[in-house]
Amino acid sequence: MTLRWTDPTDEDFAKVSITYSPGGTTVIEIGKGRQEAVIAGLKNGSEYVFTLRTADVAGNMSAGIVSDGFTPEATAVTPPSGASVDYTINGVRFTMIYVEGGTFTMGSDAEGALPGTQRANQAHEHRVTLSSYWIGETEVTIALWNAVMGSGGGSNTTPVASITRNQSVEFARRLNDIAHNQGLIPDDMNFQIPTEAQWEFAAKGGNKSKGYTYSGSNTLSQVGWTSNDGGIHTVKQKQPNELGIYDMSGNVYEWVYDMAAPYPNQPQTDPCNTSGSQYIKRGGSFYYNDAYRFTSTYRYFYSSTDYTIGTRISLR
Repeated sequence: MTLRWTDPTDEDFAKVSITYSPGGTTVIEIGKGRQEAVIAGLKNGSEYVFTLRTADVAGNMSAGIVSDGFTPEATAVTPPSGASVDYTINGVRFTMIYVEGGTFTMGSDAEGALPGTQRANQAHEHRVTLSSYWIGETEVTIALWNAVMGSGGGSNTTPVASITRNQSVEFARRLNDIAHNQGLIPDDMNFQIPTEAQWEFAAKGGNKSKGYTYSGSNTLSQVGWTSNDGGIHTVKQKQPNELGIYDMSGNVYEWVYDMAAPYPNQPQTDPCNTSGSQYIKRGGSFYYNDAYRFTSTYRYFYSSTDYTIGTRISLR
């Protein structure tokens, strides 16, 4: 369901906080200007009551407004274009960020010509056109991974790691099955891990891109955790990129769906390469401090896994 409201006109207004009962123990925070929230994961046939409270820049909260009771129907609803959406799977909430389709230049001939491990993989800049999609606001957390894979528990702020590419694909397949079975998404939409093109377009900020070297900044320390900072860090501690996506430079590497191969020279539309013997990890990780590994175009071909690799999900 979609909640909509009109923001207060107070100059110090900062955000709206949303809770709901039964079951909504986690606060949903919506920044000034969005004026809507898509709530997913509600149980069909159950009545819910929502409480909206405003907060100012100092963190002071209003008394709140309580809604009338709402009972979801059984029909899955396509998320509205332009809106981010929150889903809940087995009690674990996650947010998907809308990425409007567009055309961009994928790869970097300049980066590909420089010395460095697997840096040449970026060569052959080419134009890519993508349909609109949604991508995870953060890397997949331990709690979400466990909620889908069956064990339950774990932190919903720490990225899962030490997973293979094929395990990531299986995770997304199971998440997709749960989402369809619970009526969270319509039959013509599916979760998967991002294609490489979807990953790079989102990392660059999509149609809102400002041309940064890293995902959200030209200064790596503002957006990414490296070996200078220690191991895996809590998600959403650095600044987001232009789309509101976190940690696409640094923290853990992220598997993408494509198999490894040199880029083509010709333009492509919604590409996904499924042939090859190696996989691709993107974004850099806390294991390294070589700045070139954290750019939005760097691609690392890899065959196994290690404790620095996680994943992210997409929806289309």
